[in-house]
Amino acid sequence: MSAAAPPMTGRRSEAQRYIQLVRELAVTNFRLKYTGSVLGYLWSMMKPLAYFAILYVIFVDFFHQRTASFPPQMFLAIVLFSFFTDSTGTSLGAIAGNGHLVRKASFPLSALVVSLSVTALFTMAINLSLVIVIGAVWGKLHLGLRTLALPLLLAELYVLSLGVGMILGSIFVFYRDLGHIWEVFTQFLLYAAGIVFLAVQVPVQYRRWFFLNPLAQIIEDARHAVVTPDAPWTYSMIGVREYVIPIAMSVLLFVFGLWLFRRLNPIFAENL
Repeated sequence: MSAAAPPMTGRRSEAQRYIQLVRELAVTNFRLKYTGSVLGYLWSMMKPLAYFAILYVIFVDFFHQRTASFPPQMFLAIVLFSFFTDSTGTSLGAIAGNGHLVRKASFPLSALVVSLSVTALFTMAINLSLVIVIGAVWGKLHLGLRTLALPLLLAELYVLSLGVGMILGSIFVFYRDLGHIWEVFTQFLLYAAGIVFLAVQVPVQYRRWFFLNPLAQIIEDARHAVVTPDAPWTYSMIGVREYVIPIAMSVLLFVFGLWLFRRLNPIFAENL
């Protein structure tokens, strides 16, 4: 028993050091993100509000999405979508933008990607608080037992975002055009994930294809859990068997991203 204790203790201390490193990097990234700006940390709330205001004018005033529950549904979707784009977009340059650290790194390089995802998590926590406040003021916040699903949905979103971030951060070291491609693709996701419309508006014959996108499934279920109890769960629209697919895709993207990062890690430095 005593002979097995040191390895366990070593692994535990190594994990603690890794968590501490991620925390310090994440806090530093969060502070640097707003350093020098007039509004400072308020920008973490102003950006999704400004995004919401623009989309509200376009899709509510011009395209007449006038159901009473649509504005809070869209705002919640924007907050979740912003986390995904923020986490993946910053992870894109996590390795390529830190060549000076990578070339003399004495720590796991994955901490650079993970810390940026945690920084985006800080921002999302602030924005979700804003959703609760605004939803309560509007009288459109409907919490209940179904709301217990929200932490699971947020965990799925984080796993998806971190997996995609690992993939992007790894490939961007070798192919810098990926930055432009991802920027265009995230604009496509604005519509492919159902940010500006509800899943029930998607024709029935196309819903199973629509929900192949894990982001669409997460956003639609989060809407049901927090804002609109009469909106259907995703599984009720596509069936339980098909419902497993977007969740499995989130997990598979995470596993593949972790594998790819570890596979390419040894040659990052020589390509920077």
